[in-house]
Amino acid sequence: MADTQRWRRRTLLRGVGAALGVAVPGVANATTSDGRDDARDAGSSGHLVDHPVDHRLRSGAERTGSNAAVATDVSASAWPQFHADAAKRGRSPASGPTEARQAWAFPTGAVPATPTPTQSGGDTATDDGGAQVASSPAVADGTVYAGSTDGSLYAVDAASGDEAWSFETGGQVLSSPTVVGVAGESGGAADDGTVYVGSHDGFLYAVDATGGDEIWSFETDGNVFSSPTYADGTLYVGSQAGTCYAVDAASGDEVWSESLDERIDSTPAVVDGTVYVGVWHDDRTGSVRALDAETGDENWSFPAQGEVPATPAVVDGTVYVGDYASVVYAVDAESGDFDWGREIDGLALSSPVVDGGILYVGTQGGTLWAFDAANGDLEWSFDAGGPVYSSPALADGVIYVGSYDGNLYAVDTDGEEVFALGTEGRVYSSPAVVDGTAYVGSADGRLYAVGAGGEGGTPTDGGTPTDGGTDTDTSSGSGPGFGVLAGAAGLGAVAWRRLRSGDAE
Repeated sequence: MADTQRWRRRTLLRGVGAALGVAVPGVANATTSDGRDDARDAGSSGHLVDHPVDHRLRSGAERTGSNAAVATDVSASAWPQFHADAAKRGRSPASGPTEARQAWAFPTGAVPATPTPTQSGGDTATDDGGAQVASSPAVADGTVYAGSTDGSLYAVDAASGDEAWSFETGGQVLSSPTVVGVAGESGGAADDGTVYVGSHDGFLYAVDATGGDEIWSFETDGNVFSSPTYADGTLYVGSQAGTCYAVDAASGDEVWSESLDERIDSTPAVVDGTVYVGVWHDDRTGSVRALDAETGDENWSFPAQGEVPATPAVVDGTVYVGDYASVVYAVDAESGDFDWGREIDGLALSSPVVDGGILYVGTQGGTLWAFDAANGDLEWSFDAGGPVYSSPALADGVIYVGSYDGNLYAVDTDGEEVFALGTEGRVYSSPAVVDGTAYVGSADGRLYAVGAGGEGGTPTDGGTPTDGGTDTDTSSGSGPGFGVLAGAAGLGAVAWRRLRSGDAE
């Protein structure tokens, strides 16, 4: 495809220059232009560049490092924290569903009315005061845990969909729970059988996994959208006031805190004694920070061109993450050196999955992309029908991801659709895959279980939004991010940003 939006190219080249410590002539003001900001908010990103960004430093074969020090607490029967493990790899050894069969749907709070289409092309919504489940589920010991914008954390029986308990916080719960120390979850536990979750009341909570009673609460300096990451007895989490915290999992005492900048939506990844987290800056750029897990001291900072609300995935010595300037980056995990970058079709709020040398990531332009993880070469793309803010999960050769069009999609690693199952709201939530079942939340206020044993599930054609959108033909070659879809994508970005900030309406 041709690169038809020059400011995107100039902005990207400025980022390459910053990463390499050199100046790029003529682009100093690119990130502050009104044109760039307006285009970004409207969702009109440039076409995918057909080659990796210039100045790639190393190939994947030359990288060093691994995830050897990550205690893999993911099993076929457990998905204990956001994107599966502390490295945020998003992979499960389980097999997932291959048919669009709904096992159950658990309603949280007051479920919104069924949405109706609007002339704007789909941003209405289901956000009419009812609950939404944007929180991504965690699963352990036959129980699914997820938060809701009604302010509660729920524990739901994985087999039946019946409520086990609920725990009320003082704010919306968009943070994803982390479960430690229960059967089916093999990571070490500081406090046996505990669920940890953040809330928009500014607290991180520890809740008994069996009965739902509060064990402790830890006050931060802002809303907690970030999900707590558990590693070696410590929880790592960010606040929307821009502070990264390390908290003792047993006592709830602060280990350290570091004010990094304006805002943190990103969930930290923790590998080999290092914490990796995305940060917003007040000039509408962002960065990825690498901090010492024991002290909070900064090891390095990588400058991104846009805010970094996405969660980094750390695989084989490389950090993969996207930003608000519509770029996906590969960065050396030890040094912070720039490896390669790839321009994409919209904001990157989805956390990547990397497996078998392929990187899978969703974008606000409505696409699930597959790139060569070593050099950024394009492998294939899949039209997800609407913006993708959900982070993909990979299990047994199938990728599961939610879409703004209301569907949970299953796509094989060749880019072919396996199925699409429709909900009655946008799917911001990221799936968890355990024992043949995928669990995911929806903006219709429900937590869904999709599995072969379900009944009454209705597959969709994957092209008609269930959330008030309209059919969009992208077969003309203009691609996602342009025309009618661009408008819907831009509205979607505004709605998702608003929700993350704590305004469900």
